[in-house]
Amino acid sequence: MKNSFFIFVTLLLLSACVPLRSIKYLVPDLNDSAKFTNVTIQKSATPFHFKFNLGNKVFDSLKNHLDTTLIGTKTNAFIIIKNDSIIYQYLSSGTNINAKQPSFSVAKSFIGTLVGIAVDRGEIKSTSELVIKYLPELAANDQRYQQLTIQHLLDMRSGFNYNERSFNPFSKIVRSYYGADLKKMVGKLKMKNEPGKVFEYQSINTQVLAFILQKATGKNIQTLMQERLWQPLGAESDALWSLDDGGNIKAFCCINATALDFAKIGRLYLNGGNWNGKQLISKQWVDITTNPDTLTKSRYKNQFWATRDFSFFKDSVSAVTALGKEGLTYPVERNPDGRYFYAKKVYDYKAQGMFNQSVYVNPKNKVIIVRLGDRQKKLNFHRFVQDVGRSTK
Repeated sequence: MKNSFFIFVTLLLLSACVPLRSIKYLVPDLNDSAKFTNVTIQKSATPFHFKFNLGNKVFDSLKNHLDTTLIGTKTNAFIIIKNDSIIYQYLSSGTNINAKQPSFSVAKSFIGTLVGIAVDRGEIKSTSELVIKYLPELAANDQRYQQLTIQHLLDMRSGFNYNERSFNPFSKIVRSYYGADLKKMVGKLKMKNEPGKVFEYQSINTQVLAFILQKATGKNIQTLMQERLWQPLGAESDALWSLDDGGNIKAFCCINATALDFAKIGRLYLNGGNWNGKQLISKQWVDITTNPDTLTKSRYKNQFWATRDFSFFKDSVSAVTALGKEGLTYPVERNPDGRYFYAKKVYDYKAQGMFNQSVYVNPKNKVIIVRLGDRQKKLNFHRFVQDVGRSTK
């Protein structure tokens, strides 16, 4: 009897352990918000509504194309917004337009925006400031903290010793996602590269930004989000943001909200940081973040991704021939699946997360595309934007 009780207590204690929790759930999924403790980000008292322009015959060919293309892609919601009007809407069976869905790393773009707002307000004097000004305890971890700036974090060039792609229950990224105390994890961070030298996508950068924001403003992340973005953007629904086991916001991921509310971060940037006459974030910050030449060169800026238009071919000769016909000089590269491709620079940008959760912005045609759903191969949003452009010519 005593042995049985001991085994029971041991198993109970182990069940709370992050590695065992990650083994239990194995991989992230769309229902993860139910597995974690969440805080509520309250909706706006004056919600903003996109207009509906569905059924417009101008977009019939686009609708027919997308209705077919999206079949089998595990997409739950696919919304195209042009000039503040919803011109296309795809919802999978059983999905409601008001259903909350996980952002995964789309959350990073909200954190980047909150940093920009803090800079505008003078709470952070400059992104060239050292991280240890706000988190001085990190200086003892590595001499290279004397070089690490906030901008390095924003652009994923910190040089942290942190493996984003390690799929094992004891890895830092898995432990981060499944609830390890992120403040303790950040407190132990060491370096493997000189800051600014190497681009490496690491979610821990965003988490460090969140702790800097809290130190600089004296407010927690959920309050900053609610007061400076969610409510000013006219959110129609409450959002849920997941916490770690220490009660810290998982800033690098885990906002659960509706597709139309996620779209509003795209609208803010599309309008140069202005929301219906009020400048929520400076146009200068938006311009620096979305500059196509900067984005193309660095791939990533201020927690937003650059986009490229990929063309794939069965062999290199076909790729070179196609390049010649277009009069282009982009390099031909080989994909891991054996196909060859080249990627053209485009003037679009996006907030993107795992499973290809996306808020995609096309300034030329004033288009925002939101895609939420399960794991799938990437969709070519730029081609869909081109279809929108052709439809309205």
